[in-house]
Amino acid sequence: MEFTGTQLIPARRAAVWSALNDPAALQQCIQGCERFEADGPGQWTAVVVAAIGPVKARFTGSVSLHDIEPLAGYRLEGQGQGGAAGFGKLQAQVRLRDEAGNTRLDYTAKAQVGGKLAQIGSRLVSGVAQKMVDQFFTAFNELLAGGGTHLAGPAVQEAEGSEGGEATLARVQLTVNGRPVERQVEARTLLVEFLRKNLGLTGTHVGCDTTQCGACTVNLDGVPVKSCTVLAAQASGGSVTTIEGLAPAGGLHPLQQAFNRCHALQCGFCTPGMIMAADGLLRSGCPVNDASIEQALEGNLCRCTGYVHIIDAVKEAARTLGVPTGQEAAS
Repeated sequence: MEFTGTQLIPARRAAVWSALNDPAALQQCIQGCERFEADGPGQWTAVVVAAIGPVKARFTGSVSLHDIEPLAGYRLEGQGQGGAAGFGKLQAQVRLRDEAGNTRLDYTAKAQVGGKLAQIGSRLVSGVAQKMVDQFFTAFNELLAGGGTHLAGPAVQEAEGSEGGEATLARVQLTVNGRPVERQVEARTLLVEFLRKNLGLTGTHVGCDTTQCGACTVNLDGVPVKSCTVLAAQASGGSVTTIEGLAPAGGLHPLQQAFNRCHALQCGFCTPGMIMAADGLLRSGCPVNDASIEQALEGNLCRCTGYVHIIDAVKEAARTLGVPTGQEAAS
């Protein structure tokens, strides 16, 4: 089943983007949704009760966002299990742009069902699915038209911009390197900008602005993320560790020591992101070997070293920290 459509939403793009990333707003707009909770940046779990013909079931599943372009769009993947009723899978592409003072939202989606749902007939299933989409956007438009910027989550408000226009502001509350911080910034502020410009933590580097190089990698709620693809408002309420907070004051983390000893850096621009991504692997509980290191660092680019010494450094740090290697796990 495939769906395409366009919605003209009576709100500024920053407010639409904020609502599309707000679990409370999404739960309010999804018909039959009993629960919609964040598992991490761009990851949610959901419980939805739906009736399709003679089949009624409670579907429990997950939703995740990929290829995120703040304020512009993302790719969405979802799946749900309804027990004996069967399962459903969804892939969708969402794009946003300004149009006549409103926000134009274009979407394309592909859905797949199995089990009893597949036996009902594609025409009925498709009709119910389209009805759910229409109900969602009706509720979503009403929410935004009614001033949906008061939704649960980071506080958002309209304020006078620097050039006399209106800017959308968000109150961001984070724990950064063990220290609570609170700032009010533009809702479109990226986490990497927040860390560098608002907090002065310039160890997190900006390399590409397109989520390709990994130089901006930080730890968010225990998971390495590229901070150029996460809005500061999305991270609000979470805990962030940057390269500055990885080691105790006055010392170096075993990864930093190993990168130094193994000559795993030259210009050093990619090093903070490399180390933060490697730290995620060392804390994951997975055995550390060439394959797992390459997988953990596949989103981080180095234009100097050829990666060999970087891999050596991660393995040395693993030995120092007592993290099992692939060889140790097999023995």
